[in-house]
Amino acid sequence: MDAEMHNMKTRKVWSLVPAPPKEVKVVGCRWVYNLKKNNEGKAVRYKARLVAQGFSQRKGENYEETFSLVINFSLIRLFFAIFVNLLQWLHWQVDVNCAYLYAKLDETVYMRQPPGYKSKKYPDYVCKLDRALYGLKQSGRQWFTEISSVLEKLGFTKLKWANGVFLKNKVILLLYVDDIVILGKTNEEIQMTVKLLANNFDLKIIGKTRTLLGIQFIEENNKVYLSREHYITEVYNRYKKFLPPITSLPISKGNVYSKLQCPTTDEETKEMERYPYRSVIGCLSFIASRTRPDINYAVNLFSQFQSNPGVVHWSGLMKLLGYLQATKNYKLDIGNIAEISLTAYSDADFASCTDDRISVGGHIVFCGNVPVSWRTAKQKSVTLSSMEAEFLSICETAKELMWLKNVLEECQSTNVLLGDIP
Repeated sequence: MDAEMHNMKTRKVWSLVPAPPKEVKVVGCRWVYNLKKNNEGKAVRYKARLVAQGFSQRKGENYEETFSLVINFSLIRLFFAIFVNLLQWLHWQVDVNCAYLYAKLDETVYMRQPPGYKSKKYPDYVCKLDRALYGLKQSGRQWFTEISSVLEKLGFTKLKWANGVFLKNKVILLLYVDDIVILGKTNEEIQMTVKLLANNFDLKIIGKTRTLLGIQFIEENNKVYLSREHYITEVYNRYKKFLPPITSLPISKGNVYSKLQCPTTDEETKEMERYPYRSVIGCLSFIASRTRPDINYAVNLFSQFQSNPGVVHWSGLMKLLGYLQATKNYKLDIGNIAEISLTAYSDADFASCTDDRISVGGHIVFCGNVPVSWRTAKQKSVTLSSMEAEFLSICETAKELMWLKNVLEECQSTNVLLGDIP
């Protein structure tokens, strides 16, 4: 906490001023504690962060626009498949310490003094924020404006078709808030980029990408694989008291789940409250969207009953967790690529939902033989035939294909890929 307050003073995040009139909103703040872990899931250090209670902000008074700089994870898989595995580029990871504190605020925001650190001389004063603070609604946008301005001055160009991707010669930056992955053709280009960034920000230099957003990047035989084994083990241990059975399939063939199996009495609803259904869905959704397309359909199915899950739904969800535990060593192979070519497959399960007869559509997109993007979702309207359901699914797939195609073409037009394609 002392270290966090030192950062606040060093960056001149706020100044103490007399409290504004009562009609002016003063946001609160609180301390948030976190246990930092390494790529093996072991605790390495404790961290305290001062967070503003942005939920109490009023639009038009102390904030206007919001935005968060996050790269679509499909692009991380795509760029690692092409540049790291196919073209054998190098990869490096850095983290900007206290990133939001670099960004200046456009609006006037007042905040109460941090708990435990009130000024003895001015205990009734409030903090007038001069820079962004974690928790404020506009902080993500202000950080995006700040780092975009710095990177533009350093000669980087932002991709029009993708948030969080910046290019310069044979260097690519992938940004997810304050996490930066640097892809470069040579070590000299990467180190030069790190030096340029360090001249503008306080960096934590991690080295080769080992863990990003909780995903393990495993190098074997000059290829990179993606894994969530440690996280799956953590999730399983968290809920193993509910005795999830170990199974060989994510969802049993022939099982039908519907709202007819949801609780209908107060007693049944109260009984289901002791099961952390939504929490498990959140964990499994994160796993499915990052490294495990094989459970995507099942997670989407069970997520439809979050508002009122029944015993049957919980039982199926536990079987899915047991399947993950049995297959936790599965890794996403993003190294099986010999050429840069996009191929997509789509499918639709016509009128499969017995509650509303809305079809479920899904697709998966490959670059070479590497799955880079996948999605399963109920369609937005009722279809009259399986052909119509298939066409809707194909339409969504085509949108994803066109987007990925435009991203690659923009990389080609900026000379990043020029001369590197075998």
